[in-house]
Amino acid sequence: MRLRERLRELLRSRELLWNLTRKEVKVKYKNSLLGFVWSMVYPMIMLAVYYVAFGVIFQVRSEGMRYFAFYLLAGILPWNFFSTSMLLSVGSVVTNSLLVKKIYFPREVLPISQIGAQAFHFLLQELVFVVFLVIFGVPLSPWILAFPLVMMLQVLLLVGLTLFLSALNVYFRDIQYFTELLLLAWFWMNPIVYPVTFILGRFPEWAQNIYLINPMAHITLLYQYVVYNSPVNAPSAVYISWKGILGVVGGSLVLIYLGYLYFTSQEHRFAEFI
Repeated sequence: MRLRERLRELLRSRELLWNLTRKEVKVKYKNSLLGFVWSMVYPMIMLAVYYVAFGVIFQVRSEGMRYFAFYLLAGILPWNFFSTSMLLSVGSVVTNSLLVKKIYFPREVLPISQIGAQAFHFLLQELVFVVFLVIFGVPLSPWILAFPLVMMLQVLLLVGLTLFLSALNVYFRDIQYFTELLLLAWFWMNPIVYPVTFILGRFPEWAQNIYLINPMAHITLLYQYVVYNSPVNAPSAVYISWKGILGVVGGSLVLIYLGYLYFTSQEHRFAEFI
């Protein structure tokens, strides 16, 4: 089936995609007393922990950064969205084996629905985060209106990666475990617990270039710019490279194209291997 026809089929299956996404959202907090409220409580607890640890106990004022706990949260929330989406999406075809074997539907809705469910929780957490920024008097910027664009870029990257890895995981279950280890290392390759100047000012140029190949580094910096207002609150954490951003956009689109081609070329064999 040609790619254009598959996209039309996926569009016709949007109701199925919506229902699977809604199911994943509900299942996460099934039999929970607070339900969706936990998605909103999570950033509140994290903020309290970081504020006490870094603001009160250690009194971190590194690199002229203000509101260091908020700086951490501005990077950790997007990373949690990314890592959780990756882990759940990579194993989504295998974990829905009964559904795959019984009926026909565009299998790509399985990893995409996981991303959609995690996006819902991420939006709730970011909403709570912004409320606390206002409460604590953290200066905001009109750039915060660009948040949906940054999130869209991150979703593009996620879709491209998970389409390929979820299909590969059907044949090699080690992919899921490898992804967990990769994410543990990948976390430290992003300017989340340290400002980007820690890398740009202390390592040789070749090491900086390798570091800036990382798409999540650019996405993290964008979140810090638009949500945390890093130009005002942490000038040392500002690094916006349009070349790097365009590279992330282009690379994500290529990943989606190649990942979708591979996924659709292999899905007819999924039922045999799961």
